[in-house]
Amino acid sequence: MSLAHQPEERLIRGIGPWALTAFALNLTVGAGILGLPARLQVLVGNYSIAVIVACGLLIMLIALCFAEIGSRFDRTGGPQLYASMAFGQGVGFAAGWLLWLSRIGTCAAVSNLLIDYGTVLVPQLAQSVARAGTISVLVLAYTWINIRGIRQTAAVSTAFTLAKLVPLVAFAIVGMFFIEPQRIQLGPLPPVTNLSTAVLLASFAYFGFDGPTVLAGEVRDAPRSVPFAIVLSVCIVMLLYSLIQMVCVGTLPNLAASERPLADAATVLVGPWASVAVALTAVMACAGVFGASMTPGTRLLFAMADQRQLPVGLAHVHSRFRTPVVAILVTAVAAWILAVSGSFIYLVKVTLIARVSVYAITCLTLPIFRRRSDLAAAAFKVPAGPLVAYGCAVLCVLGLANSSMHEMLDVGLAVSIGLTLFGLTRFTSRAPVARIS
Repeated sequence: MSLAHQPEERLIRGIGPWALTAFALNLTVGAGILGLPARLQVLVGNYSIAVIVACGLLIMLIALCFAEIGSRFDRTGGPQLYASMAFGQGVGFAAGWLLWLSRIGTCAAVSNLLIDYGTVLVPQLAQSVARAGTISVLVLAYTWINIRGIRQTAAVSTAFTLAKLVPLVAFAIVGMFFIEPQRIQLGPLPPVTNLSTAVLLASFAYFGFDGPTVLAGEVRDAPRSVPFAIVLSVCIVMLLYSLIQMVCVGTLPNLAASERPLADAATVLVGPWASVAVALTAVMACAGVFGASMTPGTRLLFAMADQRQLPVGLAHVHSRFRTPVVAILVTAVAAWILAVSGSFIYLVKVTLIARVSVYAITCLTLPIFRRRSDLAAAAFKVPAGPLVAYGCAVLCVLGLANSSMHEMLDVGLAVSIGLTLFGLTRFTSRAPVARIS
């Protein structure tokens, strides 16, 4: 039987469309939005509002490609599965491996960012023992939740989503009444290089919409729920980011010089206690992104092992909770080591290149799948899909062109290490391999 048509029987389908949308929002809306307004203002001035909107529309095109591709499948893996079926197991493994590295890199980065924001509330967190202890508690908590079941994981993710969205939405709505129109007037166009850098920076704040595709094997009616969650989450994020940027531009006289733009704007709106509220929101955002990044990371290891691209032991499922317990433990240990050692910086450098590379590969699978008759019909279709897909792949390549050779070599090294593991696994495994094409 082809892998495309094998039912996902070992995992529980415990996520509905709304919980999946909340998961995508939790994965996308992180602490980065708390600093993004000032960075964009430095680069392009008041055109930062237009950059947020334009970038959101560009990301939406890529997200639409993911939505159509994801509407054909109900198995775990997302881009790893798609690339395996379109280009072979080697490319599929490389896509999954890069995504896994980007997930644990994100976990390591945001856990340390959580400590940075947390020191505003509890200064003792800056001490090395307290820092390591806090990170350890965070990792252990999410490990336990992930092992207990996907329903519990989705419920926690939804709670964190609401905890950080409510204050951000309140900030955006209240702030609209305090905007001074003269502050949002446009001046001369900034240099093209600044515009391209600003678009690239803003695009990173939208990354996370791919998460629902990885979890498809645990989603009810995945062919319809996955595109629903992807499209709705990107629309919500684009609207929220645009309003936040407009409020910051329209209320802060010196936004470009602000180190904490949302905190400074909130202080203007409601008073000095707002800095504490923003710090608490940032902690919630970091904790939420940590969990939302860890879960698809564990499922990527499970999917690669299930397809004999990594040792089959990583695909072991807990007999009671029906969760990939070994993949969860390995991902948790890797994230913890990177976070407490500080070596996560190495992976952070390659995370963005890795994600954009995988996006380009995934978009290129759309026209291939449209030509295949052995796949389920797409429940969601993008108008002029192949044209959009090729255009998105080109945009991703152009985005990669801004990366330095050193960073590209980092990605190449990461892929080489992964492909070595892949080759050893295929060489030593005597188990039959599922046909994937």
